[in-house]
Amino acid sequence: MLCLVSSVFIALGSNIHPEENLAAAAAKIRALWPTIQFSHVYRTAPAEVTDQPEFLNAVAILETEESPQEIAEKLQAIEKELKKDPPYRFGPRTIDLDLLLYGRQTMETKNLIIPHPRMHERRFVLEPLLELIDGDERHPLFGTPFSELLDAVASQKSKRIGLVL
Repeated sequence: MLCLVSSVFIALGSNIHPEENLAAAAAKIRALWPTIQFSHVYRTAPAEVTDQPEFLNAVAILETEESPQEIAEKLQAIEKELKKDPPYRFGPRTIDLDLLLYGRQTMETKNLIIPHPRMHERRFVLEPLLELIDGDERHPLFGTPFSELLDAVASQKSKRIGLVL
Protein backbone atom coordinates (compact mmCIF):
# COMPACT_ATOMS: atom_id res chain seq x y z
CA MET A 1 0.00 0.00 0.00
CA LEU A 2 1.34 3.43 -0.96
CA CYS A 3 1.28 5.97 1.87
CA LEU A 4 1.64 9.61 0.96
CA VAL A 5 3.19 12.13 3.28
CA SER A 6 1.29 15.41 3.58
CA SER A 7 2.27 18.78 4.99
CA VAL A 8 -0.22 19.60 7.72
CA PHE A 9 -0.71 23.00 9.35
CA ILE A 10 -2.23 23.43 12.80
CA ALA A 11 -3.29 26.68 14.50
CA LEU A 12 -2.81 27.06 18.25
CA GLY A 13 -4.51 29.73 20.35
CA SER A 14 -5.23 30.54 23.99
CA ASN A 15 -6.37 33.47 26.11
CA ILE A 16 -6.65 31.77 29.51
CA HIS A 17 -3.15 31.46 31.01
CA PRO A 18 -1.99 31.52 27.39
CA GLU A 19 1.76 31.15 27.90
CA GLU A 20 1.32 28.03 30.03
CA ASN A 21 -1.42 26.49 27.89
CA LEU A 22 0.34 27.08 24.57
CA ALA A 23 3.52 25.56 26.00
CA ALA A 24 1.59 22.56 27.34
CA ALA A 25 -0.20 22.03 24.02
CA ALA A 26 3.06 22.36 22.07
CA ALA A 27 4.71 19.76 24.32
CA LYS A 28 1.82 17.32 23.81
CA ILE A 29 1.84 17.90 20.05
CA ARG A 30 5.62 17.47 19.91
CA ALA A 31 5.27 14.15 21.77
CA LEU A 32 2.96 12.92 18.98
CA TRP A 33 4.92 14.42 16.08
CA PRO A 34 8.56 15.00 17.15
CA THR A 35 9.59 16.72 13.89
CA ILE A 36 6.91 19.40 14.12
CA GLN A 37 8.00 23.03 13.68
CA PHE A 38 6.31 26.06 15.24
CA SER A 39 6.06 29.66 14.12
CA HIS A 40 6.72 32.56 16.43
CA VAL A 41 3.91 33.38 18.86
CA TYR A 42 1.68 36.40 18.19
CA ARG A 43 -0.41 38.46 20.61
CA THR A 44 -3.73 39.27 18.97
CA ALA A 45 -7.00 40.96 19.77
CA PRO A 46 -10.04 38.65 20.02
CA ALA A 47 -11.74 38.25 16.65
CA GLU A 48 -15.49 37.71 17.01
CA VAL A 49 -16.25 38.40 20.69
CA THR A 50 -14.08 41.35 21.69
CA ASP A 51 -14.92 41.60 25.42
CA GLN A 52 -12.30 39.08 26.56
CA PRO A 53 -8.51 38.92 27.05
CA GLU A 54 -6.09 39.03 24.14
CA PHE A 55 -5.00 35.74 22.59
CA LEU A 56 -1.62 34.22 21.97
CA ASN A 57 -1.52 32.38 18.64
CA ALA A 58 0.92 30.31 16.61
CA VAL A 59 0.93 27.89 13.70
CA ALA A 60 2.76 24.58 13.39
CA ILE A 61 3.72 22.39 10.43
CA LEU A 62 4.22 18.65 10.43
CA GLU A 63 4.73 15.96 7.82
CA THR A 64 2.60 12.86 8.28
CA GLU A 65 0.91 9.91 6.62
CA GLU A 66 -1.97 10.10 9.11
CA SER A 67 -5.42 11.01 7.83
CA PRO A 68 -7.01 14.38 8.57
CA GLN A 69 -9.54 12.64 10.83
CA GLU A 70 -6.77 10.94 12.84
CA ILE A 71 -4.98 14.25 13.32
CA ALA A 72 -8.21 16.05 14.30
CA GLU A 73 -9.02 13.36 16.87
CA LYS A 74 -5.57 13.70 18.45
CA LEU A 75 -5.90 17.50 18.57
CA GLN A 76 -9.34 17.20 20.19
CA ALA A 77 -7.90 14.83 22.80
CA ILE A 78 -5.25 17.43 23.66
CA GLU A 79 -7.92 20.14 23.91
CA LYS A 80 -9.93 17.92 26.26
CA GLU A 81 -6.86 17.16 28.36
CA LEU A 82 -6.15 20.90 28.67
CA LYS A 83 -9.78 21.51 29.65
CA LYS A 84 -11.00 23.46 26.63
CA ASP A 85 -14.50 24.52 27.60
CA PRO A 86 -15.36 28.01 26.36
CA PRO A 87 -18.44 29.45 28.06
CA TYR A 88 -19.86 30.44 24.65
CA ARG A 89 -18.88 30.26 20.98
CA PHE A 90 -15.70 32.26 20.30
CA GLY A 91 -15.36 32.82 24.06
CA PRO A 92 -12.26 32.61 26.26
CA ARG A 93 -10.45 29.29 26.07
CA THR A 94 -7.54 27.46 27.61
CA ILE A 95 -6.54 26.11 24.20
CA ASP A 96 -7.83 25.96 20.65
CA LEU A 97 -6.19 23.61 18.15
CA ASP A 98 -7.44 23.79 14.57
CA LEU A 99 -6.39 21.75 11.57
CA LEU A 100 -5.88 24.46 8.94
CA LEU A 101 -4.47 22.71 5.89
CA TYR A 102 -3.78 19.14 4.88
CA GLY A 103 -1.52 19.41 1.85
CA ARG A 104 -3.58 20.89 -0.98
CA GLN A 105 -6.58 18.74 -0.13
CA THR A 106 -10.07 20.03 0.42
CA MET A 107 -12.74 18.14 2.32
CA GLU A 108 -15.96 18.73 4.19
CA THR A 109 -17.48 16.26 6.61
CA LYS A 110 -19.85 16.69 9.53
CA ASN A 111 -16.93 17.25 11.91
CA LEU A 112 -14.08 18.57 9.77
CA ILE A 113 -13.64 21.17 7.03
CA ILE A 114 -10.29 21.58 5.26
CA PRO A 115 -9.03 24.16 4.63
CA HIS A 116 -10.29 25.76 7.82
CA PRO A 117 -13.32 27.81 6.73
CA ARG A 118 -12.27 31.11 8.36
CA MET A 119 -8.48 30.96 8.10
CA HIS A 120 -8.38 33.45 5.22
CA GLU A 121 -10.16 36.06 7.40
CA ARG A 122 -7.71 35.92 10.30
CA ARG A 123 -4.39 37.68 10.54
CA PHE A 124 -3.59 35.62 13.65
CA VAL A 125 -3.57 32.54 11.41
CA LEU A 126 -2.09 33.94 8.20
CA GLU A 127 0.85 35.82 9.72
CA PRO A 128 2.37 32.83 11.55
CA LEU A 129 1.44 30.53 8.65
CA LEU A 130 3.54 32.67 6.31
CA GLU A 131 6.59 32.05 8.51
CA LEU A 132 6.31 28.38 7.57
CA ILE A 133 5.39 28.52 3.86
CA ASP A 134 6.25 30.56 0.80
CA GLY A 135 4.05 33.65 0.42
CA ASP A 136 3.23 32.62 -3.15
CA GLU A 137 1.65 29.38 -1.90
CA ARG A 138 -2.07 29.52 -2.71
CA HIS A 139 -5.21 28.84 -0.71
CA PRO A 140 -6.53 25.46 -1.95
CA LEU A 141 -10.09 26.71 -2.54
CA PHE A 142 -9.66 30.34 -3.59
CA GLY A 143 -6.37 30.07 -5.47
CA THR A 144 -5.26 33.34 -3.87
CA PRO A 145 -1.68 33.58 -2.58
CA PHE A 146 -1.59 33.54 1.22
CA SER A 147 0.48 36.75 1.16
CA GLU A 148 -2.42 38.53 -0.59
CA LEU A 149 -4.89 37.12 1.93
CA LEU A 150 -2.70 38.54 4.71
CA ASP A 151 -2.65 41.95 3.01
CA ALA A 152 -6.47 41.91 3.04
CA VAL A 153 -6.57 41.57 6.86
CA ALA A 154 -3.60 43.83 7.64
CA SER A 155 -5.79 46.15 9.74
CA GLN A 156 -6.33 43.42 12.37
CA LYS A 157 -4.04 43.89 15.38
CA SER A 158 -1.23 41.39 15.82
CA LYS A 159 2.23 41.56 17.38
CA ARG A 160 4.97 38.94 17.33
CA ILE A 161 6.29 38.28 20.83
CA GLY A 162 9.37 36.53 22.20
CA LEU A 163 7.68 33.33 23.37
CA VAL A 164 9.15 30.22 21.73
CA LEU A 165 7.25 26.93 21.58
